[in-house]
Amino acid sequence: MVDVATMRELDPEQFSQAGDGYHSVRSMADEAKSRVGEGIVPKMDADLRGEAATAAATSLRGLTANFHYMQTECGLAHAALNALTAELRAAKKKFDTAQEEAETAGFTVHLDGSVTYPAAGEKVDGKQPDGGTVTGNSRGAPSGRLIDPATDADSAADAIRRQADNASPNPHYGAAVDIADRIAEALQEATEADEKWARKLRGLKADDDLHVSRKDWLGVRDDMRGIRKGAGDYLKPPEDRSPAANARWWKNLSEDEQDDYISLHPASIGAMDGLPADARDEANRTVMTETKAGYELERAAMPAEPKKYTWINTYEGKVKVPSKEWIAWNAEYGERKKHLDSTLNGIEAVQDRFDRTGDRGLPEACLLGFAPKGEGDGKIILANGDPDGAAHTAVHVPGTGTSLGGIDGNLDQNDKLWRNSARLAPGESVSTITWFDYDAPDSIPQATQSGWAEDGGPRLQRFLEGTEAAQGGPHSSHTTVSGHSYGSTVVGEAAKHHELPADDVMVEGSPGMQVEHARDLGVGADHVWALGADWTWDDAIVRHGGRMMGLGEDSMIPTDDGFGANVMDYGEYRGFSGHGGFWDEEGNKPSTSLLNMASVVVGQGEQVELD
Repeated sequence: MVDVATMRELDPEQFSQAGDGYHSVRSMADEAKSRVGEGIVPKMDADLRGEAATAAATSLRGLTANFHYMQTECGLAHAALNALTAELRAAKKKFDTAQEEAETAGFTVHLDGSVTYPAAGEKVDGKQPDGGTVTGNSRGAPSGRLIDPATDADSAADAIRRQADNASPNPHYGAAVDIADRIAEALQEATEADEKWARKLRGLKADDDLHVSRKDWLGVRDDMRGIRKGAGDYLKPPEDRSPAANARWWKNLSEDEQDDYISLHPASIGAMDGLPADARDEANRTVMTETKAGYELERAAMPAEPKKYTWINTYEGKVKVPSKEWIAWNAEYGERKKHLDSTLNGIEAVQDRFDRTGDRGLPEACLLGFAPKGEGDGKIILANGDPDGAAHTAVHVPGTGTSLGGIDGNLDQNDKLWRNSARLAPGESVSTITWFDYDAPDSIPQATQSGWAEDGGPRLQRFLEGTEAAQGGPHSSHTTVSGHSYGSTVVGEAAKHHELPADDVMVEGSPGMQVEHARDLGVGADHVWALGADWTWDDAIVRHGGRMMGLGEDSMIPTDDGFGANVMDYGEYRGFSGHGGFWDEEGNKPSTSLLNMASVVVGQGEQVELD
């Protein structure tokens, strides 16, 4: 129990200063992680070849993971010490105020917290009422139950003291009781804070080895939950608000508060539209790393999948059928393993993109959104370059069949679009973003329904508003919203109900955009661009299938003359598939369709070859 002597000497700012030390280490770990992962490793990959170079790069990537772990744990220590400081400040202020009042009144505060008051009041039988000593009541914490022993006891004590106060001839009695109560409460609050945070801070101690394991990352998750629970309302994220309100809220926080929010609530911060890209990236990388560790451990703990098929004898001869062992295993583990595999495949694709920073000029990637595959397809929002400071920004929505587990192809397309856009605008910053934050239809028959877009459209609009807010407001960047296949229907649904914060709309293989004419998309018909490949069966099926199923008003699709869009030239025949071939490259030479899309992204519409 914290006593009066300790409370008099207590300086809560010492804990804040300790937190500053952890914050400094956190910052150094972040800087080291960036220097190694984004500076040294890409240069090694670009300039060195051979087994030794590959082994060295692999080791350095492991070092960046260690720095990330250090950064995250030091961030939690900083947040915990700040929360402890806040609680001790409140207790210290209550104690100091009570003690000052006691000194002013001529009372004495003893080391056990009791308060002595002097004789005072009107004389009775020639004698002034005696002074005395009172002991405070710290008040028990409410249990929340209908019948609460602590609250009931406190109420009874208060009633008795009020009666004694009214009955006492000494006017100092009531004031002394009030001061003693506040001192007792302050001592109790300081004691509870000390006991709570001492346990949690001791729990942040890492293993004494150089390898950060999956179990270590699960420990981070547990540490985070424990500190978050202990912190209570300290730095509790606000209710979901508009992206502009989120941006203002974040801007008004101190740097320490921002770092603590990222440390304590990475999932909330990573998903909050309107926040800066670097904050969302840091938060989402932590969420992704924790998810990866937990999923890998869960998958490793599953029993091995039995042999799927066996042969049985029938009157027609041997027949291949699923084995009983596999059927039983699949019933218990099959769907869960698919979920784990899909999520881990998506994480691997994102990590591969991180590792390719510098490859053919690729900039650092920012993870603006991540959620594991669950009831829907999961979430990945990944930017090439920094969207907050980009002169040109492209937000691309993938279409039918997109999933977290198969996101690698979409990320590759986004890389190609960035490279060719940046080549057309030397000296100007470009950011291309893969936006996959909706449940995409799994097949063409499903894509004939508009419900997927009705869910995804508002989410896309919100993200675009958040990007605009993080960039500093309207017209801070030339923005292109792009949609492939059913992704274009999502873009159309967003534009149908809101004014898109965009300068150009560009669609590839669109089956319909839920509007009748290009002018209905809100950016002006001359800023709507469409690509198609009629001579390939797959693209024709998608686009004209959408026409027949009514994804476009009056069966209009963007490549129709009557729709009013700029129909771009796809270019020469490039093989069997046209619907997925808009981003084709041959070596370093972009296809006509890719070059046309890049021209739109950097605002060079006059360079686009029209069909």
